[in-house]
Amino acid sequence: MRTEDFTALLDSYGNHFSLGELEIQGPGTIKRMDIGFLRSFLAWRRWHGLPTLISSAWRKGDLKSHGHGFAFDVLLFDQWLSSQPSALQHWLLATTWGFNGVGLYFDWTYTNNEGNKVPAIGLHVDGWAGNNRSQRPLRWLRIDGLYYYQSLASGLFYCRTNRQSITLDDAIRRYAP
Repeated sequence: MRTEDFTALLDSYGNHFSLGELEIQGPGTIKRMDIGFLRSFLAWRRWHGLPTLISSAWRKGDLKSHGHGFAFDVLLFDQWLSSQPSALQHWLLATTWGFNGVGLYFDWTYTNNEGNKVPAIGLHVDGWAGNNRSQRPLRWLRIDGLYYYQSLASGLFYCRTNRQSITLDDAIRRYAP
């Protein structure tokens, strides 16, 4: 697709992002995104209606979802760079849409309108089918740099590093900003 085609695509989904916002890793990187996933992501943004800041898209050297053009890391806001919806609302918006991968990050920050770094909820969404080494759909939490992966059988999130389990409710209660 040409740049004009991407601009027309963005326009057709409500023009919620500029080309530069989607090419956060550099000019031309939108061409590395899977077009079907990009359409789904744009439709999801139009559906939920919340201001959305993209912090990562296609990444060079990434062997997983970002490197295959199937992922975005985002921050959702109630009011732009001022307040975020709850961690639970982030989770429900992403898992209701049916992304193959959803990660909720409790250890992010962003710079608010006053120029201060404040704690934030980060959200990873992807449409990657995986590499046959991990189950899909895959759901996870990141707390203080540690990843907790959800069991599809029990719903608990388990961290292989510290061998601890946590529920989504407990993680939100204890770690959400």
